[in-house]
Amino acid sequence: MKVFIGYVSLSGNTEKMAVIIKNRMKAAGCKVYMERLDTVEVDILKDFDLAFIGLYTWNKEDLPYEANEFNKEIEQVDFQGVKVAFFGAGDLTHTKPCAAINILSDRMKEYGFHVFEKILKIHQESSADHALIWGNKRKKWRFLSRNLVLSIQKYQKSAYL
Repeated sequence: MKVFIGYVSLSGNTEKMAVIIKNRMKAAGCKVYMERLDTVEVDILKDFDLAFIGLYTWNKEDLPYEANEFNKEIEQVDFQGVKVAFFGAGDLTHTKPCAAINILSDRMKEYGFHVFEKILKIHQESSADHALIWGNKRKKWRFLSRNLVLSIQKYQKSAYL
């Protein structure tokens, strides 16, 4: 299975999460390609079986500026059925925690992406190492790649650490 991991990171937490996901997907036998979102064209997602998109939330409720061009390019190509999962860091004490993820995921749904409801969100003041600890304590990771490819919607809620 070919997996794409795209991310933008300000504090380094989202990038650390991307690296953890990359290592876990490689350990599961996947071919993994990881890039910053501001360096890729959105149509590359059509070449992958699964994409993980990681964002931080800018100014409490906005997309990071590095993701703006990626966001604009979504409407240019037919992405019907392309599978995407989201992760990110933000302030979970806000009324709309990790709002950038919600903004981009809603837009991607609008243009035909199959966006998984399960989202990994960590608090901005937490270390991304908490995501690794969380992932190692759960057997869900073993089944994550298989379930995502088979479109099994087993885990529906966001995971807050």
